[in-house]
Amino acid sequence: MNLLKIVFKFELRMLLRQRLVLCLISFFFLTGLYSIYDGYHLTKKQLTAIDSLERNYDQKFKELAKNFTADTTTSAGKTSYAQAGIPAVIEYRNPLNAVHRPASLTSLSVGQRDLLPYYEVITRKRNAVNAPNAEIANPEMLAAGNFDLAYVIIYLFPLLTIALSYNTWSKEKEQQTDRLLAVQGKYLEHIIIYKLGFRFTVVTLLAWLLSAIGIISDSQLSPFNLTTSLLWFFTVTAYLAFWFSICLILIKIGKSSAANALYLLAAWCFFLLVLPAITNAFIRQLYPIPLKTDEAVALRENSEAIWAMPKQALIDTFYANHPKYNSLKSAADTSENSTVRFSAYYDLLGRKMTSAIAHYNQYPRKQNLISAKLSWINPATKTQYLLNSIAESGLTDYLSYQNQVNCFQKTWVDFMTGYIIHNRNLSLAELHHLPEFKMKPAPGKNTNILTDILGLLIISFSILFLSTKIKLPL
Repeated sequence: MNLLKIVFKFELRMLLRQRLVLCLISFFFLTGLYSIYDGYHLTKKQLTAIDSLERNYDQKFKELAKNFTADTTTSAGKTSYAQAGIPAVIEYRNPLNAVHRPASLTSLSVGQRDLLPYYEVITRKRNAVNAPNAEIANPEMLAAGNFDLAYVIIYLFPLLTIALSYNTWSKEKEQQTDRLLAVQGKYLEHIIIYKLGFRFTVVTLLAWLLSAIGIISDSQLSPFNLTTSLLWFFTVTAYLAFWFSICLILIKIGKSSAANALYLLAAWCFFLLVLPAITNAFIRQLYPIPLKTDEAVALRENSEAIWAMPKQALIDTFYANHPKYNSLKSAADTSENSTVRFSAYYDLLGRKMTSAIAHYNQYPRKQNLISAKLSWINPATKTQYLLNSIAESGLTDYLSYQNQVNCFQKTWVDFMTGYIIHNRNLSLAELHHLPEFKMKPAPGKNTNILTDILGLLIISFSILFLSTKIKLPL
């Protein structure tokens, strides 16, 4: 313990004397602050848009509610009163929005929320190719990614780690002070590990400080969540431990400072550039995603084909899918303006498009599944998955959101169809109890994250154990 204190005091004194290193640490700190601001700004922009949607919905809802008490002594009042509670009018004038709100710490790990839609308009006829669901067409953002705190920690902090650690042992040899340290005998390796441990402490404290600032700023946008915050700290610490274990094993090989720096930079390029590129190319080759224009074609073809069906066949299909309405069958169902015919049309179109969307979504789902499995070969990729999962901003969370939207849309269609088939309008009380979309968290998410963090630590400790088998060359 005395040796540890001596080494830490010496390293701290040397750190305070090195202005270039202090400037480097300050640069990374300021970069981290900017990344927090950038993520905060993007998340706040989304929350502002969501707030605008909700205020507009509330305003339209109040207008629909006023129709029930409209002044029937005027022409406009009579029209409003006649439209009160009509399902089609409610759906047309004030469609419901299924919103995917930013979760706690989303501003620190934006994921793909700047590219993927975070709300969808829910009606009986769900347009799978409308603006919120349009295909991603922002290659610049896809290539650059988000400059959030997760990006800084995953991509830039390893460079700081390399800059502080590459010459931990080689510098002693180049200054010819290694012989003095060799006098310590069996404590020599302890000294090197303690010197590297001091650098690990500095980088980790800097990452913790930025994370704490980010969590405080994010709490201004989303409710503070202690569990989520602790998982964030654990993940960041495990990831930095991996990089210091890489530094230790290369340092103990005993090359020169220049060679160590070159090897460590090569490791950075391999884990953060080369390996992800190879993995992504393999996954895209294995499960290529078809063009989303196929959905637009399917929507047009299905719309035309279903509307061209014989009326009786279309209506029979509807009653077969909804046997609870069989008692309402009548000869008038096949009339030109039959509500049953329109309901049958939207019902069958919805089923066809749900099948088309499910067919399209299986490809990104398969890509995401194989990516999650292959992420174990790259701790950097695994850390990105972990941070996105903690912030609920990754592709897995988005696919879960889409699934829940699909289920809710069916709930909405069933709700509205019940009124339309029975030729009933909603009462004011029923208007106040429309179905609401509520995003449900994935079950067991925190347990899975803890398991993955443990796996990341096991990788780091395995590399550390391997490094103990390498003796320092004197």
